[in-house]
Amino acid sequence: MTRKLVDLYLRLSVDREGKDSLERQEADLRAWAKREKLTVRKVWKDAGKSGFKADVHRQNFESAVHAVSTGEVGTLAVWKLDRLSRRGAGQVGLLLDQVEAAGSRIVFLKDNLDSRESSNRMLIIMVSEQARAESANTKLRVREKIAADAIRGVPKGGTRPFGWEPGGITLRPSEADLVRVAVADYLGGRRSLLRIAKDWNAAGVQTDGMKRERVGRDGVKRPARGIWTATTVRQLLLRERNAGLLVHDGAVMPKSKIKPIITTEEHEALKGRVKAGTPLSERAVTLLGGIIRCECGAPMHGTMSYSQRAKERGNVPAGKRYTYTHYKCSQALYDKSRRHASIVQKIVDDLIIAMLWADLYSGKLDTPGDDVTAALADVSARLRENSEGIDHIAGVLNDFKLKSIHGRSRGDLAKLEVERAALERERDGLLARAAEGGALAAFLEEWRRSPEGFTGTEDREAWEAQFWAVWNSVPIERKHALIRARYRPVVKVGGRGIERVRMAPLSA
Repeated sequence: MTRKLVDLYLRLSVDREGKDSLERQEADLRAWAKREKLTVRKVWKDAGKSGFKADVHRQNFESAVHAVSTGEVGTLAVWKLDRLSRRGAGQVGLLLDQVEAAGSRIVFLKDNLDSRESSNRMLIIMVSEQARAESANTKLRVREKIAADAIRGVPKGGTRPFGWEPGGITLRPSEADLVRVAVADYLGGRRSLLRIAKDWNAAGVQTDGMKRERVGRDGVKRPARGIWTATTVRQLLLRERNAGLLVHDGAVMPKSKIKPIITTEEHEALKGRVKAGTPLSERAVTLLGGIIRCECGAPMHGTMSYSQRAKERGNVPAGKRYTYTHYKCSQALYDKSRRHASIVQKIVDDLIIAMLWADLYSGKLDTPGDDVTAALADVSARLRENSEGIDHIAGVLNDFKLKSIHGRSRGDLAKLEVERAALERERDGLLARAAEGGALAAFLEEWRRSPEGFTGTEDREAWEAQFWAVWNSVPIERKHALIRARYRPVVKVGGRGIERVRMAPLSA
């Protein structure tokens, strides 16, 4: 039965006037399958994917190859050999061996080649090498042209950069003004990166890339994610081209025809401001950001998401946009090999506050001793020495290329990083003890209760009111230290609500 089944594989990196579009490839292959009286089982599409670059992952290519090399289908039909691969004889030869072992075949329609015919193997290898050579030559010509343009001060083409007209040289005043004002506001402390992102989203500001449809792995075009975040705003404001600088292969070119939006002095000040970070008093902070962890081991941070409710839920009517804050694993965007955790902030925040409330009520929180200040100074000094050692080794790894030096240096670096983690835990513990001083210490002495509990409802309500008054008066950095020294909340992937949260040992 599988001998009558055929899978079709379609690939297109760039559609040049539709002459080899996915639609045309599929139509030609379906017509061929009908003539051969074969049943099309599945169509695999890789749109916008190179068949030459080694770092481009083609999931549908791998699925199609797996189907024919394991005998799930008797035939894999491809429009032309270069649609399947432009990697040359190495990749194609291995694929032919796998298909032959499975008793299947690959048909290359426009090349009029069938892998089942032994006389065609050499032709297939030759055609694949020709495709590889063509791609390599094209890549070389493109690189040479880009390099020649860079010497003349002309930026390379591509999507129109935000702030400039097509070609990336002449300014588009409306967008350039937005960048100029955002830089001035951020340097002046009037707006944070997050505030700028929210303002631009509210005003409907978008780059050309945000408006462009993106082709997914299934070959279907979908709208891009057209919203600004603090990260994308930071990336845009830090572009060298904002100061009229042209960068090629990591170096600033002596000539540049790019019209600047800001001065080089403003650009340098901006880089220093971003490196220094937003002052704590201006940051949008969460109670457990950086403290709570995903079960994969990575820290989770607070973020905001939106959803469109299909049905009425709580006080949110059907069809209304619903905004919610949650903690999301920091690796969710980068590591696609596994699932990562996300949890509503209020769920885990309430849990930690309840645990802290219980520890305070039962008398488990101790007031700091006289040695806390001296101990903090000692730990801070050792952390500074540790940082200097890490910076020194990083410089060695960057400046020297000898493998023997790299091996020793990486070993020393690993030891320093372990030492740093231990010092940071010690520092957090001391900061937590310091945080328990002042208002919390007085509260502890006044409101510590016996195991019998409260004497009545009014007594309990008064205790709770006093707790929240004190809790709300404690600075966020002290709350962080207080929590970090006592709890290691970890969120499990899957499940619902508070059942997903567990406490890891403090040594973890």
